[in-house]
Amino acid sequence: MSESLSSVTKTVTETVDTESTEDNLVVDRWTNNISYRQLVMSSCIGIVQLWWQPYIHDFRKLVPFLFLYNVFSVFFAYPAFYLELALGVVTKKGVLNCWDLAPVARGLGLAMLILCTFTALSLSAVSSWCLALVVHSFHSFLPWLHCASTANPPCAARHRPLPAGSETPPQSFFFNFVLKLKRDGLHGGLGSIVSELSVYYVISWILVYFIACKKIYSYSKLVLFKDSLAFFVLVWSAFGVIRLKGSSRMFYDCDWNVLFESFQIWREALEFAFIQMSVSQGTLIMLGSYCPKQKRMLGNTSVFAFGVSKISCSATALILGGAHGALNWDYDNNSTHIVKGSSASIIIWADFVARAPGSQFWSILTFFTLFVLSVCSTALLVQTIMSSFTGRSMRKISWTFLILLCFLFSFIGIITLCTQGGLYILNFLLTWPVTKPRIPIAAVVAFVVTYQYGQSTFCEDVFYAVGEYPCVFLRVCWALTPIFLLITFVSGMASSPVPESVAGWSLVMTSLLPLAVLTFLFLVYKFRVRNIVATEK
Repeated sequence: MSESLSSVTKTVTETVDTESTEDNLVVDRWTNNISYRQLVMSSCIGIVQLWWQPYIHDFRKLVPFLFLYNVFSVFFAYPAFYLELALGVVTKKGVLNCWDLAPVARGLGLAMLILCTFTALSLSAVSSWCLALVVHSFHSFLPWLHCASTANPPCAARHRPLPAGSETPPQSFFFNFVLKLKRDGLHGGLGSIVSELSVYYVISWILVYFIACKKIYSYSKLVLFKDSLAFFVLVWSAFGVIRLKGSSRMFYDCDWNVLFESFQIWREALEFAFIQMSVSQGTLIMLGSYCPKQKRMLGNTSVFAFGVSKISCSATALILGGAHGALNWDYDNNSTHIVKGSSASIIIWADFVARAPGSQFWSILTFFTLFVLSVCSTALLVQTIMSSFTGRSMRKISWTFLILLCFLFSFIGIITLCTQGGLYILNFLLTWPVTKPRIPIAAVVAFVVTYQYGQSTFCEDVFYAVGEYPCVFLRVCWALTPIFLLITFVSGMASSPVPESVAGWSLVMTSLLPLAVLTFLFLVYKFRVRNIVATEK
């Protein structure tokens, strides 16, 4: 046994090295329960909560979508959140090795890491966008306040109907001068690489390296800073959006009949609930392995994390919805032509800060906050990948592996996401491999724990680890929801076979392939051994 303390204030105080040949050779335990609780809560206050809002462009569906999202968060996302944290608490291992309790599900770890990789690649692109807008905010006036003569298509000033085919100044500036977006989609390829975005993208990954190189310790030091920034921006924005004319448009125009028009909005609300709670990407298992051995630590931490996730996500949706309503009022209640997808929230944030007195200061603060959140969220995902490889040989070359990982992410991102067609690639990633695999992964996790390993045994393990027994509500959800989740996932596969759907589902199935392959190999090997033993008898 050897103990090492690098500083008096370090919250991780126990490091155990054994001569065992197991992969999990390092066991870290947080002793400061407040710091650990804040760390877990911070995983639900990231760039995803303040940026990824799928229906922010549609007044009819925004409020009904938020209602469905909060309902699904209670019955599906929160139980899955608690379950993944508990897996880390019980096993004290990483994403790959925690499935020793159920060898049939060893592929779940690889599936989570693939999902984690796609998510990290997507979020890092947002950091380059936000840093670009921070730099442009230092101009003598915000460049998206007025229309540029070279914009194509042309944009229109406010307080008049928006002509068909034209754009608002913030959207025109973002598409023409930040993204240099191709307007014909991916026809003819991705286009040329945008040099400005590439530089900002590399800067983001350099910062990710410096955050991840000290493992979870560096990230834990940024938690208070980034969370304070995020909630300050949200509180300021909430007070600011109330005074805008037309901010209540989303409540007047909402149509609850959209809940019965298509099942798609239900599936998307369920996927949104999972991504907002960081479920199925392995991060929670990693954080759970650091949980202090104190009573009621897991349950209280999960409830607090659930609360801050709902507050940050719902508040952002209402703020951006109100800002979009004000923008709509400026154009005489005509359509604002805001393009749906990953760019919608960034464009509305840009328009909103331009309305505030001292708009340059608020623009710098807002987009700097989004930049910090995106870099920290990406670093946490990278740390999840790094923590999965805990063998003695990997620990000796961990810094080299991290450099290689950051270089590969930078290279792939520059040739895809930092091009003139990068927006379409990002929207594709978010629509398919980042969101859709979360449902089947969560379903299989709940099924394996409940029916393969044994729910009673698992709950006793949790009680032994932290002194609390999961409540009845959680145990019922773990037992019943896998069927509903799998039905929801399979129903989505019946969508029309357009080229994007075929490519998207192919990528989703590729993400889930390790789960199917390793489960099949385990069952074949198990049955073969059983037959050999039976024959010898």
